[in-house]
Amino acid sequence: MNSSNQQSTETSTKPITTTLSGVITKSPSRIKGNTGRPMVKATILAESDKRSSYPLTVVGFDIMALELMAHLRGERLTITGRMEWNGGYSIVADQIIAV
Repeated sequence: MNSSNQQSTETSTKPITTTLSGVITKSPSRIKGNTGRPMVKATILAESDKRSSYPLTVVGFDIMALELMAHLRGERLTITGRMEWNGGYSIVADQIIAV
C-alpha cells in the first residue's frame, strides 16, 4: 500500500463538523440508549441559505445532553457538530449556543 492511498483513507474517516441555526420545534427529551450514557434529542427547524427550512434532529450526549435539556421549544439555537444519517438526518452536538 503506498502512502498516498493511506492518507486518503485516513482523511475520509474523519467526521466533518458543521454549524447550523434553527428554532426548536420539538422540546428536548431524554431517550434511552444502548450504552446507558445520558442522551437527549430535540428537533429544530434548520435554516439554510441554499434551501428552505427543514426539520433536523439534534442529539446530545453526556454534557451536551444536559445543555440541550436547558432549552425550550421556540428558542433559537446555533449548533456545531457532525451530521449523521440514522433513518433521517441528524446532528450530534459538540457545541450549543443560544441566540
